[in-house]
Amino acid sequence: MGKILILIGGLFLPMFLYLLDVQGEELPRLSADCLKNMRNRDEQYNKTIMNDIITSLELDINEQSYIEVTDRGLDAANLIYGGKEIDEYYQSLHDQFIVASRGKPTLFIKPAEAYLLYKQPDNTNVAVHLKLATLKWEVVEKKRKEGNAIDYKLLKCEKDYIKEKKEYGKKE
Repeated sequence: MGKILILIGGLFLPMFLYLLDVQGEELPRLSADCLKNMRNRDEQYNKTIMNDIITSLELDINEQSYIEVTDRGLDAANLIYGGKEIDEYYQSLHDQFIVASRGKPTLFIKPAEAYLLYKQPDNTNVAVHLKLATLKWEVVEKKRKEGNAIDYKLLKCEKDYIKEKKEYGKKE
């Protein structure tokens, strides 16, 4: 009986030590500065996309007459006003955000009227014109036009992180 326990322990000990060694190595991480630079880059990227859409579709959208709202802002507004599960106003706007896009779809809204702008993966610029009806927002018109290709460039710290992560994966 004692020999069997020693044999089993001898088999499990190397596996246990190997797991400790693997868990001991720290995963690569992005620095706080890199994350901040990524957020800034993403914000600038989205602004460039929105400007391309507004210009190419000749929309009269500006910061003085419209409020800019992202999907997160819309979700926050819904929570502020009670977070109802059945809210036709919220749901009719939220459904418009479910699209394949480059950058983030953005809603430009003023009383009783809104535009949801986004760039499709093939660089087609899209503007969905919405009007407030009795119980929900309804699509009035959809405009589409070929837009400019806007490059999304990885930062050096992102490239380094990806490289380190690949190398870490090879060690396992």
